[in-house]
Amino acid sequence: MPSLKKIAEDMRSHLREKTPSEQEIFLVYGKQSSPYPELDYIEPIIAIVVAESDCYALQEAYKDVAVSWETRAVYGSAHHFVKNGDLLYLAHSTLEPYTEGADGSPVYGIMQSPSPTAVYCRRDLAEQKASDYHLQEVMVGDVNLRGVGELLED
Repeated sequence: MPSLKKIAEDMRSHLREKTPSEQEIFLVYGKQSSPYPELDYIEPIIAIVVAESDCYALQEAYKDVAVSWETRAVYGSAHHFVKNGDLLYLAHSTLEPYTEGADGSPVYGIMQSPSPTAVYCRRDLAEQKASDYHLQEVMVGDVNLRGVGELLED
């Protein structure tokens, strides 16, 4: 007869196998010449995609832009399959100024070297888990060389 410890280990192993994991997506960046005189270049997130083949397709389609990407887990997606058209929420701890407003004050945004700390499947989860962060709403599958999505009001 197996020991109680062995039974517990087998149950934990079985649960790990059955527990759905967070889905991964690709943040696609596009380093390019800047339209702002204060910056030499911008490198916004130009797309969020679900397949790495989409990353390669963007790289092929935009040869004048240095396309790169990274994989990120989407928190809250364990029971939801992320697909084109879904909204996701990126949490940014800091934003750098990329230009000046009409009054000379810095304008902050997601144009220069964005580095989101997390990606969430639902807005309420993002607001709960990243309440002190800047949130960016993006649609999976959208492509925009000047940056996808929009910053949400704090």
